[in-house]
Amino acid sequence: MCAGPEFRHASPGAKTQCNQVGCNAGKRNAAIQKALSVYNRLVQARGDSRYPVPSFALLKEVNRMAAMDYAKHEIILEEKAFEVCNSFGNQSDAALAMLLAHELTHYYEKHGWRKGFVENNIDLDIGLRLDSLVDYAAKETEADYLGGFLVYSAGYGLFDKGPDVLAKLYQAYNMPVGRTEKYPSLSDRQSMGRRSAEKMAQLVEVFDMANLLTAIGNYTDAYAFYYYVLMVYQSREIYNNLGVTAVLDAMQYFGPAELKYRFPVELDLTSTATRNVLAAPNRDSLLRQALLHFDAAISMDPQYAPAYLNKACAYALLKDYNRARFYAGVEARQAALKHNYPKTALDADVLTGIVDALESQVEKAQATFQAAAAAGSPLAAHNLRILLGETIETETTDSAEPDKPERIDEKALARVAEEGNVDDSKTITLANQLYFYQNPKLGPNSRLFVSENNLTKKTTYLHLTSAGYPGKTARQIGLGADRAAIIEAYGEPGHTIETPRGEIMVYKK
Repeated sequence: MCAGPEFRHASPGAKTQCNQVGCNAGKRNAAIQKALSVYNRLVQARGDSRYPVPSFALLKEVNRMAAMDYAKHEIILEEKAFEVCNSFGNQSDAALAMLLAHELTHYYEKHGWRKGFVENNIDLDIGLRLDSLVDYAAKETEADYLGGFLVYSAGYGLFDKGPDVLAKLYQAYNMPVGRTEKYPSLSDRQSMGRRSAEKMAQLVEVFDMANLLTAIGNYTDAYAFYYYVLMVYQSREIYNNLGVTAVLDAMQYFGPAELKYRFPVELDLTSTATRNVLAAPNRDSLLRQALLHFDAAISMDPQYAPAYLNKACAYALLKDYNRARFYAGVEARQAALKHNYPKTALDADVLTGIVDALESQVEKAQATFQAAAAAGSPLAAHNLRILLGETIETETTDSAEPDKPERIDEKALARVAEEGNVDDSKTITLANQLYFYQNPKLGPNSRLFVSENNLTKKTTYLHLTSAGYPGKTARQIGLGADRAAIIEAYGEPGHTIETPRGEIMVYKK
């Protein structure tokens, strides 16, 4: 509701009300709704329920731009700062997200304790040092860096207009552009923002590479890539994906008779560092390790449906069918239906059908698979055919016509790997003898990711199209093609990875 000059909101996702006398029901209410929508989306993307969510206030005062008010447990945004962000047109939501994510990061990274410590110990040398410009810069840099990753996680992309937003804010608030006793100069603040954005972009690339390595079955490297991100940024998705990697790794050590069905383990496209890669892994140990990761994701967000489903998959693989049924049919399904994960709810039904089949309840499993397939689940349709004993042919015998190999930007992957053109300045060391190389501009519409593991002697090249890639595959599949067209061109994939929103189809050839 509007109380005095400000709007306050205590719980993200709730409906808004405006009772203030004279409160503009037009422009101001639209600003409230827009800012609150962005704020709620950031809180949801952070997915950390271990701490109470700060309330949100849009203020008429002209004083702080945006700030975390620790005394009121509230994040504030001033109308003037909102208008600055709103001036960025179709990137205005991303500009707002940048400003609010910065303040949310201050809160979640516990930067507030320093402020209280300084106030209580300002007479001590440690208090004076923590109150210095150097300490301020460190906190602001971290808030820029991790806040930028939060903006990306919330679906606003890699926002690169931060320096422009800062310049407009300084101008709107008539702030001195030179350095003061407490604040760096505008140019320094912009430079800090640019460097943080570069670091954040690297973190995003590591996360993307982890997802891709998981999809193609390189689980050892994928786990290390996720772990690298986790050491910087903790989120339910990172913990979930670490668990997924461990489950998929364990599934490699099941025989064909043990693993007839495709499990709906969900990778969210939102320690192996010390494992002896030459030793035969214990699959049960990997599954129990995965359970710990899923529990960590759930501890951050008890309503995160994919983690419950993945936990159910791990229990099913451990042959603990009672727990598998509970986490799939009760926990995952309820959380999915309540919090807008329709595919996860459908995948939970698929897993229930798998458990029915494993417990020889064939008719029950058939009915469950049929219902899920009718609701649009390719995974259910695939498992139904297996249950009925049908032969499923995967992939076509050749990956493309002999004279038309698959190419991106007119380059075949073999040529890309042979040339090995990478940007040495972007090299990242992830673990002992594991390196991440890339070339963000390999071609006009593509980039190159490389994982080099000197322990396993395995190098993985991934030639990736850029967003909106205009080209097509050798068999004329491009953006917008539906699943049926892909199957007609390439056959059923030999491997799929489920996600909370869809499916990754993996063709070995």
